[in-house]
Amino acid sequence: MPYQLIVLTIPSLIYAAVRRRRGEKWNDVFENLGWRGCQPLYFLWAFGVMIAMGMLAWLAFQVIPSGVFNDPRVSMNQYAGWAFSVGSFFLIVLREAFYVALGEEIFFRGLLGGWLVRRFGFMIGNGVQALVFLLPHLLLLLVSFSLWPLIIVQFIAGWVLGWLRYRSNSILPGWFVHSVANASAALAFIK
Repeated sequence: MPYQLIVLTIPSLIYAAVRRRRGEKWNDVFENLGWRGCQPLYFLWAFGVMIAMGMLAWLAFQVIPSGVFNDPRVSMNQYAGWAFSVGSFFLIVLREAFYVALGEEIFFRGLLGGWLVRRFGFMIGNGVQALVFLLPHLLLLLVSFSLWPLIIVQFIAGWVLGWLRYRSNSILPGWFVHSVANASAALAFIK
């Protein structure tokens, strides 16, 4: 059961219900939440973002002692022991897409980022959204302080995904990047 998806979607559903009760059209509500399609161009941008973030994450992984990743509190450790194949990678992408990335994109970029950017402008709104996105990721430091490079990557990822949501007016390209990036990070844990 994707509990994180459910929990992180509830505030957006409340927002949608309140806005509809106030007479706002569904199309406007969904647009405010980033729950809409976008031009294919933004998926090309997403692909570029994914490559850049992948390289940044790879650099971060290089300075983290490998033994830290054996800790069962590291969420990607759930993939330890999986055999590498194209099929297993796609299963990981699907799992990360629905159990982690979608809920985070709905809440952080869709609801929170959308509201903050409309209220305070892109630079401040997106910066605050990225900082709030960083907060739950700080729990990595409870596993080991040597995971601090990932905190930097998480903040940059939050900011860039917020930028992608702002440019495309959709959470879909960010969801794609987030899902594939998480699955790619899991490759470090499978054999």
